[in-house]
Amino acid sequence: MLLSQLALCSIMALVQVVPAARFADGIFNSEEKERMDRAAKVEDRIKIYEAASKRLNRTMELAVADGDFSKAPDILKLWISLLSGSLEDIEENLKTRKKSKPLIRYEIQVRKAITALQEFRTRAPVEQQDLFDTKLAQAEKIRKRFVEIIFKQ
Repeated sequence: MLLSQLALCSIMALVQVVPAARFADGIFNSEEKERMDRAAKVEDRIKIYEAASKRLNRTMELAVADGDFSKAPDILKLWISLLSGSLEDIEENLKTRKKSKPLIRYEIQVRKAITALQEFRTRAPVEQQDLFDTKLAQAEKIRKRFVEIIFKQ
């Protein structure tokens, strides 16, 4: 009996889907890291990606409101890393026939963030505007891929 339970646990550990992407330090806060460790389903991880994206965008919003654009490059880099890693995880692990509601909400959040960043770009120093353009183009490309994933199903 004990041997069969041990074998079953071993098989379940091998079968369990884990995030495909590895994320850089600083993308997730401690609460999000704990939730990621517990999230077995990709749809649960998408909710965490959305929360992290919202948090990073709020951080950018606060920095812009204070007129502190020195944080912008790091925040943009983390955000694009989050979007890229989450796209990799979603492409590899989302296997549903119906449209994923968490992915739809995540795409909407990313679209709103892109719009906000376009506004922030106009207030950014001239030397950072190319950076904003590059990161906005990357984010839009990833967002379009989210839309493709949503509607291909």
